[in-house]
Amino acid sequence: MKNDSLTSKAAGGFIWKFLEKFVSTGVQFVLGIVLANLILPKEYGIVGELVIFTQICDVIILQGLTSALIQKKNADQVDFSSVFFANLVVSAALYLILIAASPLMVMYFKQPVLRKMMPIFGLIVIIGGFGAVPNAVLSKALDFKKSFFRNLSNYCVQAVVGITCALMGCGAWSLVWSKLSGTLVGVIVLVITVGWKPSKTFSFARIKSLFSYGSKVLVTNLLNTIFNNIQPLIVGGVYSSDMLGQYQRGQQMPSALMSAVDGSLSEVLFPTLSNVQDQKDRLKAMMRRSMTVSMFLVFPFLWGLIATAKPLIMVLINDNWLPCVPFMQLTCVICMFWPLNARTQALNAMGKSNVTMKVSIISKTMTVIMVLVSIRISIYAMMISSIIASTITFWITSYYVNKYIGYTLSEVLKDIAVPLSMSAGMAGIVYCVKFLGLSDLLTLLIQVPLGIAVYISASKLFHIDSLDYILSMVKRLLNRKKEA
Repeated sequence: MKNDSLTSKAAGGFIWKFLEKFVSTGVQFVLGIVLANLILPKEYGIVGELVIFTQICDVIILQGLTSALIQKKNADQVDFSSVFFANLVVSAALYLILIAASPLMVMYFKQPVLRKMMPIFGLIVIIGGFGAVPNAVLSKALDFKKSFFRNLSNYCVQAVVGITCALMGCGAWSLVWSKLSGTLVGVIVLVITVGWKPSKTFSFARIKSLFSYGSKVLVTNLLNTIFNNIQPLIVGGVYSSDMLGQYQRGQQMPSALMSAVDGSLSEVLFPTLSNVQDQKDRLKAMMRRSMTVSMFLVFPFLWGLIATAKPLIMVLINDNWLPCVPFMQLTCVICMFWPLNARTQALNAMGKSNVTMKVSIISKTMTVIMVLVSIRISIYAMMISSIIASTITFWITSYYVNKYIGYTLSEVLKDIAVPLSMSAGMAGIVYCVKFLGLSDLLTLLIQVPLGIAVYISASKLFHIDSLDYILSMVKRLLNRKKEA
């Protein structure tokens, strides 16, 4: 009975988290398209250089002590309050470091405007420090409904402010004010809706205890974030802000889709698996289910983007952004490895954060070396090296997941094979539409519904379990809403 309740709660959490990601991704998508027609690629690249460093700061605040709060079974008010105050101190320190480092950023990227932008844009880090613990409260309770409203307000404000500033001719500053205002409103809504308040307590002993676990998760996620940003960092320094803008635009759409689906599952999965960390068989079953559902949903999106990339950019933006097409296609391939990262969530939930840290250190060190070598060849060689590195990381992770959870490599490959084959086949059919010689708009209008129809038909024809599971969970949740 307890297991059924947890499964239902997790499914409900995923629905709300997916709705949150879907709506926010939609708003970001529309905002990105509008701004791409108002702002030059170079201006996108300038702000992208700032984002690299604030994302690293966000990980330090959100993934260290905060992750330990979620994983700890008996976390109390003293734990939450101690982490809250610790996060405020850390966020303030990180902000000062960003300000001090801004002259070095100007020298590396050769963009003097960064010195003026960083003190303002960097305030995002301090604002995030106030929202980290309330967000952990929601995650631990699997109450993602409130998180939905937080992010909805965040991105709606971003859209209004960003478009208004762009129309006023603010250029790159439009993105700065957009992100800052949205983050501020989002945290305010989060604090109000959660209703959690820190008490006047602080325990170094609790922080030390939480840090013993959280430090390993932090190192793992920090390495992942640095790795994810090492390429934009190199592109912006070795090439130009214009090239960086094209590179990041190509990454944006696949990454947004992955965040909407796979990101939703990952955020729900960690607190859910933490509840069954002592039940190995159940943990494996839940992790495997989450992986297959995630791949069933994201693989067709990614393969579809590969097939429709050029007409999509031409229709939605303009030919100024045409160089981002190959970046988008290669990013889609890289993103196909993301659902496999759910396996490390299971290791973390079991308290094996030292294992995931070790895997991350090995894989990221190898990846950075490959990137630094390949960038001398071309920017495309750099992205291909990332695909090779992701493949190697997949094999390394598979060894440890089999060792501690019993999820064998043959089981993983079996779970991957079906959605991968169906999605690739669908993309091949969709791509052939371009040979009809139609306009970009008409080509896209045919490709999208054709791809959806082919994939759903194949799923029904081969009786894909993930489709039935998704439909059954949606029906169950709808029926529960009606009964309530």
